[in-house]
Amino acid sequence: MNPIDLNYEFDAEAALLGELASGSHEAFEKLYRLHWVFVYNEAYKRLKDQNDAENITQDIFTTIWENRENTTIHNLKPYLFVLTKNKTLNFILKNKPTLITDYEEDLHDDSSPLKDLLTKEAYNNLNKKILSLPPQQRTAFAMRYQENRSTDEIAQEMGISVKTVRNHLGRAISAIRDILQFLILLFF
Repeated sequence: MNPIDLNYEFDAEAALLGELASGSHEAFEKLYRLHWVFVYNEAYKRLKDQNDAENITQDIFTTIWENRENTTIHNLKPYLFVLTKNKTLNFILKNKPTLITDYEEDLHDDSSPLKDLLTKEAYNNLNKKILSLPPQQRTAFAMRYQENRSTDEIAQEMGISVKTVRNHLGRAISAIRDILQFLILLFF
């Protein structure tokens, strides 16, 4: 393929993305047909399950359609690559934690910007999960892991027993375990 053909393909895709942002079903269908195999293959490579890969692929294109007005995409293939990795990772963490070891190998092979992006997303998910904890769990967690207080100090300040503090901390850790495991995989 010569450079003129590449420019034409890039311009054609840019035009389709512009039409998509305006709500064109036809542009969406064309982009879907052009990139479905790529997205499916990226998902299947990590999940090793046809149905799960098809579901992730469908979810990705649904996300693109639903966010068409709010998301500016300049280059679709890298965007699809990152979106596929993120959605696949979230699926693995929620539904197939045994695949984390396989995913870890892929992460070690990835470039640093992708690792940075995944780290940022994991921290965002961690913060959301911490904020969604019940108030006493969230308070005990913050006092222990952000303020570095002992369980005795937390119990005294919260007016509860040390055993109750430990229960709150255990439940909080259990709620965020998947995200913590992923962060550990990223760094070690």
